[in-house]
Amino acid sequence: MKWYNFETLIRSLKDDLVDFLKKNNIAYELSGVGKGWHFEILLTPMGVKTVNNWLDENTITEAR
Repeated sequence: MKWYNFETLIRSLKDDLVDFLKKNNIAYELSGVGKGWHFEILLTPMGVKTVNNWLDENTITEAR
């Protein structure tokens, strides 16, 4: 297992990610950073895929 990090300025994304991590029994630490939030998330390689898929489905991305 390895710690990974993620930061957001969007409160609803922070709240939804906390709910997702809790529902999936994924260990995390949350702290404030500037006007946003910093996550440290403890994941297995399979957990990385699961969280990345969730983030891909729930974050805003730039159109190219």
